[in-house]
Amino acid sequence: MRAIWKGYLRCALVTVPVKLYSAVRDHSIQFSLLHKECGTKIKQQKVCPTCGRAVSNEELVRGYQYGKDRWIIVTDEEIEKAKKESSDVMEIVRFVEAEAIPPVFFADSHYLVPDGEVALEAFALFHRGMKETNKVAIAKVVMRNRERLLVLRPYHGAMLSLTLHYADEVRDLGEVGDLEKVEKVKVDSSVLDMVKLLIESLSGEFAPEEFRDEYTETLLQIIKAKAEGEQIEVKPREETKKVVDFMEALRQSLMATGVEIPRKGVAQAGKGRKVERKRAKKS
Repeated sequence: MRAIWKGYLRCALVTVPVKLYSAVRDHSIQFSLLHKECGTKIKQQKVCPTCGRAVSNEELVRGYQYGKDRWIIVTDEEIEKAKKESSDVMEIVRFVEAEAIPPVFFADSHYLVPDGEVALEAFALFHRGMKETNKVAIAKVVMRNRERLLVLRPYHGAMLSLTLHYADEVRDLGEVGDLEKVEKVKVDSSVLDMVKLLIESLSGEFAPEEFRDEYTETLLQIIKAKAEGEQIEVKPREETKKVVDFMEALRQSLMATGVEIPRKGVAQAGKGRKVERKRAKKS
């Protein structure tokens, strides 16, 4: 596998040669646009609407929109000047508790590994030290013309490098509604116990190999069959019957898992259905 970045992990005055690899593969299917009449792949050209012609890459420059109809041209030299750190240095700026970072900040994941025998001992010391102190490292690195914020976490002999969003990139949760109401909702303890039972009945270990992208798999089967001049029948997934009454849906869900429902919960479910029927009659 080819490394996407090589450089040095730096912590204070200590530097460790490291390499960065992609941790995930993208299996999403990419389609091309074809001319329906002859089946030829369509070429996308860069066209200047003012000059009315296609332009080559040599004629293009980078521009940043700075107000309506105003563009500022930025050169490669000016982009280089903006880099405060060398692009081959990943600088650790802080260590924090492993659980201190909210999941909303996490983006892409990569593997950070030592680069050569000379880096093994130093890398292993940081790996073990972070593991035993339950700390992760916050680091910065310039990659692809942007300063990236990372969190480095010990992971099976490597460091898991997780790209972090900056604070101003994460939307305020308040933008999506008044969520304080959720914490203030009064719930019946017996019904809450039933919900906990359902959660426990469906709990287990995380086994990633058990989960598959069934949509992509089916789409690939259709494409393969079509290439071989065949057709396959795709049966739609059977829709489960929607139960509008929350209590009834909860009760049926528990019954389906084989969990014994507490009598108090059953009584509460019955009470809930009676209330719903009364509301329906009034309306």
